[in-house]
Amino acid sequence: MNTLHAHDPETWLETIWNALQSHRETSIPEGLDAAYDEEWGDICTAMAWVREALGLPDEVTR
Repeated sequence: MNTLHAHDPETWLETIWNALQSHRETSIPEGLDAAYDEEWGDICTAMAWVREALGLPDEVTR
């Protein structure tokens, strides 16, 4: 994990992804309910749009 830094958008997104992963594990577990999986898909799509708006390259893994 990188240290959050004001001039490094990658660390901003990493910090947000860490929080979202925790939310996924505790509040919207995978495969339990189709609505949870749809919510996670929307979250991932929104994060991809944020990366694009910031002019960052696509992530290979997440």
